[in-house]
Amino acid sequence: MYHCAKPENRHKIKGLLISGVVACVIGGTTEPIEFLFLFVAPFLYLIHAILTGLGFTVMALLGVTIGNTDGNIIDFVVFGILHGTATKWYWVPVVAGIWFVAYYCIFRFAIQRFNIKTPGRENETTTSSNAEKAASGAVSGKSGYNSPAILAALGGADNIVSLDNCITRLRMSVKDMNLVDKEALKANRAIGVIQLNDHNLQVVIGPQVQSVKDELDSLIGNGQFAMS
Repeated sequence: MYHCAKPENRHKIKGLLISGVVACVIGGTTEPIEFLFLFVAPFLYLIHAILTGLGFTVMALLGVTIGNTDGNIIDFVVFGILHGTATKWYWVPVVAGIWFVAYYCIFRFAIQRFNIKTPGRENETTTSSNAEKAASGAVSGKSGYNSPAILAALGGADNIVSLDNCITRLRMSVKDMNLVDKEALKANRAIGVIQLNDHNLQVVIGPQVQSVKDELDSLIGNGQFAMS
């Protein structure tokens, strides 16, 4: 996804991808990476599921027995390496290397061949929205993001029903999806906007998502940027 992103956008998604990889390696949590392509290309997720299943099958055929693992590096060391060669842990980096090449080649081909809009590949627009203009003079907070502009692009405080976040994304419910300006969100450094249904969406921010969410909570609590 990094190499398939437009060169001018790669610096924007680097932090997002790095934080996702860290979550996978350290915590065994794969959702931050999977959600980057799940909603824009379910076809890629199907490929991912097949490759994952084949990977576990190969490990079973090789007799790898690393028990009680969440798939992170800590459990790999504790329940694999420290238990000696009887677990056949040494096959893990071998199979992982092969699967890395397979994932890279298949995903890169699919993304480019079918022009899948993974983060960093979205078309740029030159149209300035009303929401973007309304908050253009706002000062960024400690997050480094223009949170008032983001709130305005979401339709204002009155349009927010609920707001939460995970490791990289704002997750929210809104009253009227038509008030959400996706291009204004991207203009204010959102990496991506994923609409789940008529009232729920996710805004991909990256590692600073908690700070952005806290600033939005503060703005909503103070009643700022309510849209008429």
